[in-house]
Amino acid sequence: MDAKNAVILGCGAIGPVHAAAIAEAPDARLYGVCDIVPERSAALAGQYGCKSFTSADEVLADPEVDTVHICLPHYLHAPMAIRAAEAGKHIVLEKPVALNAAEAAGIVRAVEKAGVTCCVILQNRFNPSVEKAKEWIDKGELGRMLGLRCILTWHRTPEYYRSEEWRGKWATEGGGLLINQAVHMLDMLYHLGGQVESVKGTTDTRVLQDVIEVEDTAEATLYYKDGKKGFFYATNGYSGNSPFFVEMHMEKGLLRYTDNRLLLIRDGTEEVLASDTAAELGKSYWGKGHAKLVALYYRSRQTGVKEYTELSDAAASMGLLDAIYASSRSRFREFVHTY
Repeated sequence: MDAKNAVILGCGAIGPVHAAAIAEAPDARLYGVCDIVPERSAALAGQYGCKSFTSADEVLADPEVDTVHICLPHYLHAPMAIRAAEAGKHIVLEKPVALNAAEAAGIVRAVEKAGVTCCVILQNRFNPSVEKAKEWIDKGELGRMLGLRCILTWHRTPEYYRSEEWRGKWATEGGGLLINQAVHMLDMLYHLGGQVESVKGTTDTRVLQDVIEVEDTAEATLYYKDGKKGFFYATNGYSGNSPFFVEMHMEKGLLRYTDNRLLLIRDGTEEVLASDTAAELGKSYWGKGHAKLVALYYRSRQTGVKEYTELSDAAASMGLLDAIYASSRSRFREFVHTY
């Protein structure tokens, strides 16, 4: 079977991570890269020996292009995904899916109408520690989950937000910490904890208030369908970048994801169940989930067996994101609505 020709739209921070992932995937071929900054596109194309584009129109009109990887600023995710679907291109879509659940619903309609596939980058699900945690939860050996807590403490500088005009603005980023960095934690709260019915949370700007108009800190209590509660705290105002912390309180012990390892704590003992591998490109604490997810997506295209995360998998975290923002504005508990 022939490898699928892929083009990356956007050669900024995350584009090179996708390029490396495609280069490793047996069922994909990096056909080209595209950026409105010619030097950026040319540099990445030269690194991989592929075509350099400077116009999305040119990419979408090329019959040799099978799949586009959308690695653009947030406000372009939905319109570009819809255009790609209408052009008959398959899609790999970086987080967040869109600025809000309503926009995401528009992508769903376009993808279904065009009959193309859309892989959503929820790569942390494919970290070995997260896969192992999910396995232990599902097999039930530790009983049911009684509660869970998640903590994310990262560091983003004023220079980070000033490096790109779209960052730190409601109209173009759709939010701040929650929609950009912590969206992966929101996915973990759903993926590991189950369906969330409602949430009560707050967002605030406590460190970067002179730099951005969006939040750099958020906290929330999550009310799950099965009656348990989840507790979430995240900030971009810490002095460094710490790995995710997720603790799952089970009837017969604790599953604790910390320092890129999964620990099983029960009966006074602590056992390492899995460890993650640091990312070679981008930020080390991202892990290597991108490469695994991209390879699974292209393999699924060949075999017909779905092994990747798609638009429906992102619906819960997108709805949770909207609900936390709404709760912060209303100061009331808000229900989670998905697209």
